[in-house]
Amino acid sequence: MRAEPKPSRAGVLHAVIEEILARKDGQIPSNIEGLDIFFDGTEDLTNALLLRWHTRLVASLERGLVDDPEDREEAVIEAWRHATWIYEGVRKVIDELAENPPTKDVAHAVRTTARNDRAVMAIAAGLASGSDEAAVRVGHRLELEARRRNLVQDTTGGMPQPQTLLGKFKAMLTA
Repeated sequence: MRAEPKPSRAGVLHAVIEEILARKDGQIPSNIEGLDIFFDGTEDLTNALLLRWHTRLVASLERGLVDDPEDREEAVIEAWRHATWIYEGVRKVIDELAENPPTKDVAHAVRTTARNDRAVMAIAAGLASGSDEAAVRVGHRLELEARRRNLVQDTTGGMPQPQTLLGKFKAMLTA
């Protein structure tokens, strides 16, 4: 007979994220077993969620740029969209926290993560070389375009369409 695995911070975070992804309501669940044991309040849990989102975004960026696409800007926009598709519920939680932060620390953490995400996007697109304000503005523009495309997709009810030439070719081959 196998013993039950010991609860861990990573396991509890995984359970929180699974619940967020299932609900997609923009709210952090509070009824996950071990939440109060492994996380020291809303700020601690928010920081863990923000780190997971950032990691997901960077992984999507790396995946989108691995074949050295001709249009890096397009690849970055699609990578952000891919990350939001996989982590839709988490992205909704972050957007809700940005709109209605429960504390000043949470507001600061969300702003800092957004700034870092945007700078990374601009650098990945080849439009910046550092994490300065210009890079953040460029990354913000890329994020806004990705969000616009997601809204268009949501209103048309279609599936995400590959935007790069390689992506379109792959879609044709798999169709």
